[in-house]
Amino acid sequence: IVKKKKRKVYFGMEVQEAIVEYNTSTNEIERNKIYGTRIHKAFDKLCENIINTFKFSYFDDCFEDVKHEVCTFLVMNLHKYDHTKGSKAFSYFSIVAKNYLILHNNANYKKLKSHVNSSILNTKEVGDNKSGHFNDLTEEIIEYFDNNIPNLFRTKRDINVAFSIIEL
Repeated sequence: IVKKKKRKVYFGMEVQEAIVEYNTSTNEIERNKIYGTRIHKAFDKLCENIINTFKFSYFDDCFEDVKHEVCTFLVMNLHKYDHTKGSKAFSYFSIVAKNYLILHNNANYKKLKSHVNSSILNTKEVGDNKSGHFNDLTEEIIEYFDNNIPNLFRTKRDINVAFSIIEL
């Protein structure tokens, strides 16, 4: 008989109870202790898992910075969790983190897209100038895409194809 390994749940009922205790406490020292010893690791792991699961790709910051940003957002919204409404803390904070990441990922995508569009308009204006700077324009376009391909494409395959096209 092979025993199944019990997986350690990182966000179980103990964490949910700690969040309820945190929200009912009025003592800042006690709240800090509850957060630091019983909630922080679960929030940290939750943020890490959501970022890795959904592959949010339009962040300029490194993974750790994004994770800390999301974790901070969860802490700022800890007081909004109401255990009497019947939802589990894990579900609630998973949705809060995911929505936060979606909102910021979409905003970053719009910034990138508007930057690309304005860059294309600027290069067209230079190209329309009849001063014979076609080679300079081509070099600028190649340099732009060479520097921005990882931000424009999500999959490794697409990135490799784009770099191949630039090389040609």
